[in-house]
Amino acid sequence: MNLCAICASTLSYVYLSYYTYKETGSLLYSQIVLFSPMVLPVLFVGQIYRLSDRVSPRTLLLLSNILALLVVVVVYSVLSTVVLVAVLGGVAIGTLDALQRVGRIVAIKSYFSSANVESTIPLTLTAQFIAGGVAGGTMTLVKGDMMPSHALAMTALLFSIASVASFLLPRAERLTATIIPAPHAGMLETFASLMKSNPPLRRSFWHFIIFVSIYQGFFNVSRIVLPAYVLGLSEGYVGALQAVNSVAALIGAVLYYKLTKGGRSIAPFSMAVVSAMFMMLAAYGGGLSSSYAAYFLYIFFFELAFFKLQSDVLLATPSTAMPLVASVQYAGVYAGMILTIFVGSLLVEYRGLLWTSVIFAGFYLVTGLLRPFGLSRSSNLANKWSRVERDEDA
Repeated sequence: MNLCAICASTLSYVYLSYYTYKETGSLLYSQIVLFSPMVLPVLFVGQIYRLSDRVSPRTLLLLSNILALLVVVVVYSVLSTVVLVAVLGGVAIGTLDALQRVGRIVAIKSYFSSANVESTIPLTLTAQFIAGGVAGGTMTLVKGDMMPSHALAMTALLFSIASVASFLLPRAERLTATIIPAPHAGMLETFASLMKSNPPLRRSFWHFIIFVSIYQGFFNVSRIVLPAYVLGLSEGYVGALQAVNSVAALIGAVLYYKLTKGGRSIAPFSMAVVSAMFMMLAAYGGGLSSSYAAYFLYIFFFELAFFKLQSDVLLATPSTAMPLVASVQYAGVYAGMILTIFVGSLLVEYRGLLWTSVIFAGFYLVTGLLRPFGLSRSSNLANKWSRVERDEDA
């Protein structure tokens, strides 16, 4: 289910962005398509939270896939006539994708015990990394220009399979929220109260938001710009870069799983530093082989840090608060990515991709060093908090 749904969404983002760039010749329009999926999840975070809190993750995933199927049928049917419908398509698909991402996180917390969360995350979320490769691979396999009708056939099939798979998921009882501090407290008040009462979660949460916003924001800026603009390559190489990204992330997920199963821990800040080095090497654009190899390593080390930080958030979050934390987490990440994509697009336009990578990496590393808490310390606190929660459950 995850593989098909995320593959269809990723294929839509990449293809709609590339199609817009090809038809209009505007990098700005292309980047607008890329950040359009993140707009509504930020504006309607409260509605996403209430929906994910009131229905089971199975129902949430099923409805999201069915609605996404209807959206791609409409968007790709009129894309060749109205190019900028790609923006509306990105908004709709991105909102449904956000619902599914929240549903997956809630499902992990619902279906698995705290003791198994850290090793479960890479296995469950790896589908989104494989999906990027499949999406890229489909673009390289289509000979000549990939038409909207090709994209329609592939995405409709994938969302159909995902809908059936969602229906076959086991039923799980909906967790009843117990953390509301006052009878009429709103979502933000409830979230603020949770952050104040749970320091490990507060530290892990903000580390995750800052890290993913910057690093994945650069990924969204570069995955079209690097092959199509910096290296001047064709559509097939745009797809090939998605495959490089997926292979790197998949290998990172497998390694993370083996390390955690073996009792080994990962220092996310160190992984972020190494990832930043390869981010800048990839953006240098010295050639196809060197840029793509560096991009592989940039994503590989990014994923190691990502899995650790996501694990820390889940381990530090009480089960009944998972819909709230997951909803605000994705809204925060999307808001951060919108900002980095917008800033990155302007930087690419006037300073190039290399300087964009230097500024992004430098900002994160300085922020990490100047903050009054370290990534490794928050990880240890999150693990301690999770042990306390397991003791209370017992």
